[in-house]
Amino acid sequence: MPASCPICEQPIASTALHCSVCGFPTGLAIEGLRSSETGDTPPTAPANEPAAATPKPTPETRVLTPEEDLNAAISRDLRSKMELVSDLGRGAPDLTNELCQAALSEADGRVAEALAILRTAQARLETETDELLHRRLGELGERREALERTGARIAIGEDLRSAHEAAEAGEREDAVRRVISTERRLAQFESDWRGLQGLLAEVEGLRSEAADLGIPLGEISSEIEEIREKLRAPNLTEEVLDALGQDAAQTLMLLHEAVPSALHEELERAEKAIDRYPEDHVPSAVAKRLHLEATRHLKKGRLAEAVRSVQELRKELAELEVAAAASPAATPAPPRVVTETEDEMLDRLLKKAWSLAARIRTLPPDSEVAHDAAVQIREATEFLRSRMLKEADLTLTRLMRMLSTESSGG
Repeated sequence: MPASCPICEQPIASTALHCSVCGFPTGLAIEGLRSSETGDTPPTAPANEPAAATPKPTPETRVLTPEEDLNAAISRDLRSKMELVSDLGRGAPDLTNELCQAALSEADGRVAEALAILRTAQARLETETDELLHRRLGELGERREALERTGARIAIGEDLRSAHEAAEAGEREDAVRRVISTERRLAQFESDWRGLQGLLAEVEGLRSEAADLGIPLGEISSEIEEIREKLRAPNLTEEVLDALGQDAAQTLMLLHEAVPSALHEELERAEKAIDRYPEDHVPSAVAKRLHLEATRHLKKGRLAEAVRSVQELRKELAELEVAAAASPAATPAPPRVVTETEDEMLDRLLKKAWSLAARIRTLPPDSEVAHDAAVQIREATEFLRSRMLKEADLTLTRLMRMLSTESSGG
């Protein structure tokens, strides 16, 4: 006898003829049929041994009538097909109520009524399965067209044709399997395509901004065009999209290596131009702030923001040069050369570092400025310990400019 009811999955006693919850006849279950066909007979004791106690007689398993056997076969077939169609997800037909009703009718001896319920369930399953298949095939076609409008001509046409042909031929089980397989492939295509388009948008944006700055990109531009050309090919497969995604990621990585190096060099040149202006020079305040922003963005890896800050910095420095050319009084004086010994320079830088450290302690502790200032003061301290005085002087000068810019900007 089955250990549990195949309809409501409640435990069934070994001697029960039907489920005590839903009334499903235990003889309809495959396990019950198998039990009735392969029942074991108790072993007999050898002649020279005393006979064991006579076991209690067990209730005989009732043999199914042909009508009940037909009902059992239809029920098994419906459960199998319902399980397959359920993989389609939303909208899949559910025959649980009909199966329970048929089981209850048969348990009450109304075998013909149970058969009629099962036949009606069969017809409903076929009708709703056909409707669901055609609906899903229509949705798959629309999703494919949506991808094609974005430029993705994916290799899924044969899968859709095969699924359509199976559905039109009434081969429902084959059609269901083909639709499920096609949906999975299409979902993967959609995911890969969105990811690739996101990568390419990031690559194009960074390339465009780098080109505006005149940053040499070498073969990067041609690699981007090659990826675009391959994407225009028909019948794109999952393997091709995956390979192109890796190429795009590699190109983006190359950009992230080339652009920061070029920006760093330009910021160093801009810093030298800015250093010609005294700290209290008002017209250069904007350039100093932009230089600080660009440097901070670059350190944080925010390349797009760093590029934009450098673009603005270029314009500001150009305007300063124009103003200086128009008004000789606005021309920055060349830096005064101060001759000092190494010990004198060290003493001056130590005092400068202590003064700046005191100013840092007045900053909001959780602010980005406080974090950047702490990093720079540590760098300067390490330079001083190693007696790398020029590097320490440059770092402290940058820190002083940053704090002055933040103070004036606040």
